Amino acid sequence: MNRRITHLIAKAALLLAIILVASCKRANVTDETTGKGLKSGINGQLSTSTLPFLKGVDLSYVNELEDNSVVYTEDGVAKDAYQIMHDHGANLVRLRLWHNPTWTTYSNLADVKISIQRAKTLNMKVLLDFHYSDTWTDPQQNQVPAAWLSVVNNTSVLADSLANYTTNVLTHLKNVNLLPDMVQIGNETNNNILVTDTSQLLPINWSRNVTLFNAGINAVATFNSTYSKSIKTVLHVAMDDNDVRNWMSSLTANGITNFDMLGLSYYPQWQRYDTNELGVLVADMLSLYGKQVLIAETGHIWTRNWDDSSINLMSQMAVGYPETPCAQLQKDFLIEVKKAVQNNGGAGVIAWEPAWVSAGNVTLWGVGSNWENVAFFDFNNALLKPGGVEYLSDNNVAVTFRVDMAGVSTANGVFITGDFTKNDAGNWQFFPMKQVGTSTIYTFRTFLNPGQTGAYYFLNDDAWTARETVPSACQGSWTDRAYTIGTSSSQNISYVWGSCTTF
Repeated sequence: MNRRITHLIAKAALLLAIILVASCKRANVTDETTGKGLKSGINGQLSTSTLPFLKGVDLSYVNELEDNSVVYTEDGVAKDAYQIMHDHGANLVRLRLWHNPTWTTYSNLADVKISIQRAKTLNMKVLLDFHYSDTWTDPQQNQVPAAWLSVVNNTSVLADSLANYTTNVLTHLKNVNLLPDMVQIGNETNNNILVTDTSQLLPINWSRNVTLFNAGINAVATFNSTYSKSIKTVLHVAMDDNDVRNWMSSLTANGITNFDMLGLSYYPQWQRYDTNELGVLVADMLSLYGKQVLIAETGHIWTRNWDDSSINLMSQMAVGYPETPCAQLQKDFLIEVKKAVQNNGGAGVIAWEPAWVSAGNVTLWGVGSNWENVAFFDFNNALLKPGGVEYLSDNNVAVTFRVDMAGVSTANGVFITGDFTKNDAGNWQFFPMKQVGTSTIYTFRTFLNPGQTGAYYFLNDDAWTARETVPSACQGSWTDRAYTIGTSSSQNISYVWGSCTTF
């Protein structure tokens, strides 16, 4: 900790002591960055100016990884990670902010300013994620910053500290022309926030939580009003769909003031509802509460292999997906999430740290990455194509492969394999196809690129010996079927088993 930060924390502590002795309800806690104490704001309506549909990436690890000699590549050429995401269609970068972390030099305000500048240079919008902690917050932990520990049991003073800090950060960022477009008031705030230990996470004290949420929301509202800005506010939880509904109902019943978006974490590992159910939830939040849903975090594995000794956090495939991971299915999942949100009035989707590859950096859990099998890059830091990065594009074609199995045994299932099923070793895999009702038609949907060509075929068991025999008249490469993808938004490729007959 440098001398200036130590001096400012000491100054803040002295001010708090004087105010608490005087039994004053409001505290001008100084911000550790600017040293200025500002009063918290009043309730106010936030701007309703519109944003584009957000296609985002959280790049909070990139500065740290680059400092650990990571070089990202695309098509064999070294390339800036922000530039890669921008070039594929990203229009927003999400960045986490810790209050005063002493265990790392990253994700503090100085580091975040570097990241915001990188995003703004490429004209991408920024979502600043206030954790309101010196470390990670999530459903399992929400530790109050050390600087606020003495007021943790005085909700009104704690709320003032939160509001002042929010205002001071935004003011500082405004003064250096680095204002975010959106802010999160906390991160994955399922349970009680700003507590001293995990035993205090439950049961939820709704009155306290709402007071603290409102302090942040109103600080942003007042800042917007004062400086004619339109920064959006996001509240963020990580829950299954029915729990989200209950959380919103309880929040509203306890007097939450206006915020703009409901942020959700949506991961196959922990949120086990499918993308159709996600679409229903997005529509419900808009119709019941007037809140657009933002998928603040999502991701999907492309392999179950590891690139280091740090334990990977995710291994499960999405509900309804084959159990054989690959980069194509990572892409498919993220596109399905995007469509579920976009088609139901949601605000956007953000992939969580697609650049967190394995490197020599030390985390709280070891050396390397717990996420390299969810990143958009392979174990050589090369961009995966096909892969999750392509979800950022609006130029994907929904391709439905269909086969008519009339007169053919389907007792062992129906499968498809092809170049789009390749795993991380480059081997084709078997993807199960879904029966249409009780018909003899089986289908598999994936998202391919306009102009893409390749090979595939059908099987009636998950074994190479169960492949169909493709007539020479409609063979492509080797003895496989061939496909060519057009430019429309969707395409059906339909054949009768073992035949050139289409339907």
